[in-house]
Amino acid sequence: MKKVLFLFALLVVSIGVKAQHVIYDETNASGVRTVVCEGMNLGVSNGMDMYVALAGFQYKSTVRYSLAVTIGSGHEVEVPSGSRCILTLDNNKVIELPTVAGGTSVLQAIDVELSDVYQTFRRFAYYNFKTKELKKLTKNGVMQIDVQLSPSDYSVAFNQNELGSVLANSYTYLKSIFGK
Repeated sequence: MKKVLFLFALLVVSIGVKAQHVIYDETNASGVRTVVCEGMNLGVSNGMDMYVALAGFQYKSTVRYSLAVTIGSGHEVEVPSGSRCILTLDNNKVIELPTVAGGTSVLQAIDVELSDVYQTFRRFAYYNFKTKELKKLTKNGVMQIDVQLSPSDYSVAFNQNELGSVLANSYTYLKSIFGK
């Protein structure tokens, strides 16, 4: 019975990993490979539309992860320096993700490559994920996301673990790409 459950779990994980799409995969002149997985549109909150995706960065043997956040082009908001993205997990624990220095300029530089995703989005930010936080997220779903913006914040709650599933699948996929 345990063997059957293990095989079923392996099948479910492999289907999720195979279903994951990469929307950006480039290595810059410095040798940093950036891979952005397909994410999800979180919908409208406080008059703003937001799209999030998990990004992985590899330089030699070091791998870092960030939440790539884009905000709809019709919204006059800014991502203030030092803003945070706050994820509330299903177990009511909170993960605070700080903005990554230079994240906005990096995303704007790859904007041309992601034209179909970013046709209607114009504000960009990367929020740094520690590996241990990603592991917590895969064990516990995401109940809510809050992003500190100016002049108003963005907040969305989830009935099911939609965002958590997308991020967990992306994390598993990125680990396999980077050989970790």
